[in-house]
Amino acid sequence: MDLPLHLPASTYRTMPWKNGTGATDEIWLWPPRSDRDAFSIRISRAPILADGGFSAFAGADRVITLIEGAGLVLDFGHRREHLAPLAPFRFDTGLAPQGRPVGGPVRVFNVMADRNDWTIPDAAVLEKGTAEATGLTVLFALEAQQARTGGRLHDLARQDTLICGPGPLRRGGRALVVTLAPAG
Repeated sequence: MDLPLHLPASTYRTMPWKNGTGATDEIWLWPPRSDRDAFSIRISRAPILADGGFSAFAGADRVITLIEGAGLVLDFGHRREHLAPLAPFRFDTGLAPQGRPVGGPVRVFNVMADRNDWTIPDAAVLEKGTAEATGLTVLFALEAQQARTGGRLHDLARQDTLICGPGPLRRGGRALVVTLAPAG
């Protein structure tokens, strides 16, 4: 894995949801020749325009974060979760909940990881500052900013993604930061 990796929002690939009921912006798949049915890590961004079911990804954990809109209700059948803006929520994505946008369409950012390969120990919205990245780190820019990691400076536009390895990570603005660690 050649890191750090800056993925501009303008390069995200829009494709139908796995279940065909919407569209997603696929940001990154690992390893390189994987697909959305067999991956180690999958990062995506998606609008949710109406009530509907999520696609199932058996064996993977997901951190979903509402990045635009008022709220999103996830109905797992036996429980409901209300997602507030910018509050990461982790779940077994094989459960495929029903989603209901609150107050109109919403947009979410997803990090999914095969639990045989990875755990997702931390996900949070962080303000400008410096932190020590402890594992594989996904930074989703909530506003335009500069980020420094691995001795390189990256100019990130709003909703660009930066993937980096362990070490100091300096952010010039508010960002969603999701950390992955090897399983086992």
